[in-house]
Amino acid sequence: MKRTSLTTAVIAGIAGVAGISNMASAVYLNNDGLGQVLIYPYYTVNAGNTTLLTVVNTTAQGKAVKVRFLEAYDSREVLDFNLYLSPHDVWTAGVVPVGGGAGVWTNDNSCTVPTVPSGGAANAYPFQTSAFDGGVTATDGGPTDVSRTLEGYVELIEMGTVTNATNNSLKAITHGSNGIPANCAQVYGAWNGGYWVPSGAADIASPTGGLFGSGAIINVSQGTIAGYNADAIDQFYLAGTTFHTAPGSLTPSIASATSTTSYVFAPSPVSSIPTLVTTTYALGVDAVSSLFMADSLYNEYWTSGGTAASSEWVVTFPTKRFYVDPTIVTGPVIADPPFDVVFSSRNGGTSCSPIGINSYDREEKSPGGTINFSPVKVYGNALCYEAQVVTFNQGTGASKVLGSNLTANINPGANNGWVQIDLYSKAATQHILPASYTVGSSNVFRGLPATGFWVANLVNGNVGGVLSNYSALFRHKLHRTCANTAGSACS
Repeated sequence: MKRTSLTTAVIAGIAGVAGISNMASAVYLNNDGLGQVLIYPYYTVNAGNTTLLTVVNTTAQGKAVKVRFLEAYDSREVLDFNLYLSPHDVWTAGVVPVGGGAGVWTNDNSCTVPTVPSGGAANAYPFQTSAFDGGVTATDGGPTDVSRTLEGYVELIEMGTVTNATNNSLKAITHGSNGIPANCAQVYGAWNGGYWVPSGAADIASPTGGLFGSGAIINVSQGTIAGYNADAIDQFYLAGTTFHTAPGSLTPSIASATSTTSYVFAPSPVSSIPTLVTTTYALGVDAVSSLFMADSLYNEYWTSGGTAASSEWVVTFPTKRFYVDPTIVTGPVIADPPFDVVFSSRNGGTSCSPIGINSYDREEKSPGGTINFSPVKVYGNALCYEAQVVTFNQGTGASKVLGSNLTANINPGANNGWVQIDLYSKAATQHILPASYTVGSSNVFRGLPATGFWVANLVNGNVGGVLSNYSALFRHKLHRTCANTAGSACS
C-alpha cells in the first residue's frame, strides 16, 4: 500500500474498564448493531435470487449517507450515490438482475442523488463496469464484463448530519404528512451547480451514528428468504469531522476513518480470557481492519435428510482491496499484510490467501486424512476473492443456494457437522496486522479481517399442496488473537 505517515490525533483514554459506550475517539465494532458505517456482507442476483437492503435512522437528525455497491472479485465500485435520510427514516432498495448483470431500484421516497429509479425491478438502474473494464480505472486482471456485478457486498457510510443552517436542507429532505420529502429537487440541485458544489459542508454537521441495517436474500420461485443484520462500525470519525462528498466520489470509503485508534476485545495466544486491546494506527484502514481480524471462523453445515438440505458460507474481507488492489499497493506481486498477493492477471484474476480447514461431524469425529477444497488447486486451500462462497458436499459449478461462481467446495466426510476455517497458521508471517502499522504500539492481530454468514436451504417442494421450502441464516463465529511482538498479551 502507498503508506504515508499521518498526523496522529491525541486519543482519549477509556472511561471505565467496561464503559465501551463512553469510550471517546476510537473506532469499534458495535455488536448492538448501531453505527456510523454499515457493512452488508453479501448481495446476489444469481440463481433466481434478489437481495433486499434496508437502513434505519434511529436519530432525530437528518443524515447524509454514502451508499456504495462493490463487486465480489476485487471490490471495485459498481454503483455509488448519496442518500439523505430524514429523522427516524427508513430507506429500502432491491438488487435485481439487469441484463447480464445486476442493478438497483427502490419504491422508497427518501431523497437520493442521483435519483434511484422506482416503479419495479424492470426499471432498475444497472450496475456499472467502468471501474474494472478500463473505462475509468485501470483494469485489475479480473473479468471486464457486466457479469462481474452479479454478486458482491455493500457499504453505507454516514457523511454528516443534515441541518437547516443556511439553505434549509433538512426541511427539504424531511417527509411530510403524505410521506413524501418536501423538496428532493433542492438537494439534487445543490450538487448540480448549487450550494454543495463549492462546499459540501453547507448545512452539514458532524456524524452522530445511530444507523442500523439489514439484508435479505429472497428466492421467489423457491419461496425462501434468508436475512442478516449489517455489521455496524461506530466512532468512525473523530469528533468534529464531516466528510460530505459529491455523488460518485470514491470517498468516504471504509478506509476513510479519521478515528485511527481501535478498541477490540481479544485474548492472547496463551489465554482464553479476552482483554480490551487499544491500538493506534497510522492509517484509518488498519484501525478498521483490526475490528474484523480473526484467526479462525466457525460455523455449522447441513447437507442431508429428506429435505435436500444445502449449506453455503459467505466469507467477505471488507478491507481487502486496500491491501491487494494493483491501483493501491506498490508491489507488482506481493500484497501488504495481512493479505498475500496482489489481485492481478498474473495470479489468474484472483488474490489467494492460504487457509486451513478442520471438520467435525455431530459426534465430534474428524474424518481421517486432509480436508481439501475441490477441485484441488495448485495453490492448495485458499480464499481468493473479496467476497466468496464456501460450499459443502456440492462439487463443482455454481453454488446451489446463492448461485455463486466464486466458490470453493469442502467435502468434510460427513453430511452434517461443523467446520473451522483457520485464517492464520498457513501463512503466519503474512496473516497479521504488523506492529509497523501502529503508532507507538507492539500489538499484532493475527489472521485476516473477515465477516459473513452461513445460509442453509431445506427444500421439500410440494408437501400436501403446500410449498414447503425453508431457509435459515447464521452469522459466523470468530476467534481473535492479539499478541505483542514479544508474544505476550496485547494491551
